[in-house]
Amino acid sequence: MKSFSKWVCAPIAVLLLAGGAVRADGDSVAGGKVKSINADKKEFVLTDAAGKDATIKFGDQLVINRAGKDSGNDLKVGDAINVCHSKGVLTWTAHYILVQEGDSKNSELVRGSVKGYDVEKKELTFTNETGKDVVFAMGDAKVSLNKKASKVEDLRIGDNALAIVEKTGDKSTLKTLMAEHK
Repeated sequence: MKSFSKWVCAPIAVLLLAGGAVRADGDSVAGGKVKSINADKKEFVLTDAAGKDATIKFGDQLVINRAGKDSGNDLKVGDAINVCHSKGVLTWTAHYILVQEGDSKNSELVRGSVKGYDVEKKELTFTNETGKDVVFAMGDAKVSLNKKASKVEDLRIGDNALAIVEKTGDKSTLKTLMAEHK
């Protein structure tokens, strides 16, 4: 009986430790349509482009961006969204939701880190979650650092960041950059 409990407990311990590592490495981004919302359980079901459903919990400090305005309770069934979430072992927890409508219809969330900033060109180099470097013109993009309005010069190389990027054909324009110092 002791050997059976070792075989069952060891994999569970590995899964629990891995769940913490996933959160420490950062969040992931998923997209799709809101299929249902259960306010009592503080969760919603997201259906991705392949028709696969995922149940996602609302985080304690969830931000929902609809029409460029942040709130904590403006999500509706049928909304096309991008959601930044942590992938736990048993549940996903949403931290930021971008509703893709109006001016944000062609926008998406991109998770990654700050790689550098060229003052002369006013361009930000960003490493996305797949490890690919992307260069964005700063233009009039909003920048926040640790949830406070900031400027790009305050960022550090390696800062974790979530970007709102508008896609027009094969061109991407940075609209908002939300960074956190490590």
